[in-house]
Amino acid sequence: MNFSRPEQIQELESKSEFDLLIIGGGIVGSAALEMAASSGLSSILLEKNDFASGASGRSTKLLHGGIRYLPQLQFGLVRESLQEQKVLIKLLGGLYKPLKLLAPVYKDDGFSDLPKILQNNFISSLAFKLGLTLYDLLGSRTKNQRHINFDKSKTKDMFPLLKQEKLKRSFIFQDAQTDDSKLVVTLLRNAVEINNAIAINYMEITDIKKQSSRYQIAAINKLNGNKYTFFANNIIAATGVHALPGDYSIKSSGIKFSGGAHLILKDDPLKINGNGILLPKTEDNRIMFVLPWFGNTIVGTTDTETFSGTLDRPRANNEDKEYIIRHIKKYFNVDNVEYISSWSGIRALIDNKLTSTKNVSRGHFFNNVDERFIQISGGKLTGFRLIAKESLELLFSDNFELKPLSFTDEVLDLSNNFNENDLKKCLEHYCVAKPTDYMLRRTHIGWFNNSGGKDELSKIIENFDIDGIEVDTSHELYDEGLINETY
Repeated sequence: MNFSRPEQIQELESKSEFDLLIIGGGIVGSAALEMAASSGLSSILLEKNDFASGASGRSTKLLHGGIRYLPQLQFGLVRESLQEQKVLIKLLGGLYKPLKLLAPVYKDDGFSDLPKILQNNFISSLAFKLGLTLYDLLGSRTKNQRHINFDKSKTKDMFPLLKQEKLKRSFIFQDAQTDDSKLVVTLLRNAVEINNAIAINYMEITDIKKQSSRYQIAAINKLNGNKYTFFANNIIAATGVHALPGDYSIKSSGIKFSGGAHLILKDDPLKINGNGILLPKTEDNRIMFVLPWFGNTIVGTTDTETFSGTLDRPRANNEDKEYIIRHIKKYFNVDNVEYISSWSGIRALIDNKLTSTKNVSRGHFFNNVDERFIQISGGKLTGFRLIAKESLELLFSDNFELKPLSFTDEVLDLSNNFNENDLKKCLEHYCVAKPTDYMLRRTHIGWFNNSGGKDELSKIIENFDIDGIEVDTSHELYDEGLINETY
């Protein structure tokens, strides 16, 4: 069975009951589907928009070990993240990309996550040195994986545009990246084409009703209005910032929103040469990352309680962009910062009434909605496998594991310019339903193109037979902030 939308809908039409329904096609839902299906459970996942169109496709692309949580004394979370890196490198193939990160230490500008008493003068350097040593120990890192001390001269050689004034020393430590949206669709393709699961995008659940020991599910195809009814014995809702469907909405988790915006710079204007940099202190007392990304540069992120756009299509506003640019200029010798695109994601955090989202835990949390129905929210990208595993084991009292993924090299080979063969492959094996699925989440045509991919639209749209698709595509790219006008 191919992971194409028409074939997936045909499969749904042929079945009336499933062991497991997963609501939400982000990273946790996709991993849970793959684990469940590979364990022999009849499983279906429905996503009301496109897969990875929420926070799971709008991250900073880091599978990081959580170094910023050390000053908060969250040693368990840091150790878990570091140990998980060692597992993921064996499971994700080419989707796991090792990364070197530079942490510069400046006089009178210590790391924001350190207590204030440790942020200034020589103490900040010593504190960060001790933190990285602990980081290496918690990660059980070998000698060649441990952090390295850099003096000013070596830092300048490696990062020539990084400001040297008041720079005391730097540290290089190991982390990792992944293509978040491509990881999601790769997990789904594994679940569908290898383990016979069903996964359908643009399929919105309109109602859930409890009937004896099972749940009756009503869903609608958002692209043509067709309605479907089936039964599920268990439900995992991995809905991120969204409420539960139908009558269960009143039982949704209490969520606090946190907007995170990023800028994409063309090529390598900051001369980071394939490495990353941790900017130690923002004006709102946070850290920020400068990262290589498929020949371009990502800078982010923000952390704001308000955001522009909608929950389905958040966007970076002018304030977000100016904030990021100010911090680029603070740490780099550049006069102008030109960006080609931006994105913003919305984190789902525990609503614990704290005034600042910076201080809210990034851990995941469960909501026991019903006897066989749980909702999962929050968590970091690095922990997606563990969160999915815990979700399944809460429902089924059994052991679940994620096996090494197939197709990881194939999905990375998809071009970032329009290619008819690539689009055909995406339609047949990566469940592309709309042009923007292909442009924003299967490739990077929209993000890495000064026109937001507008120049490629006419050729792409020819492959889709959906009423109004040209206008809808134009509006979506506009809502994402990638083009300045619609048709």
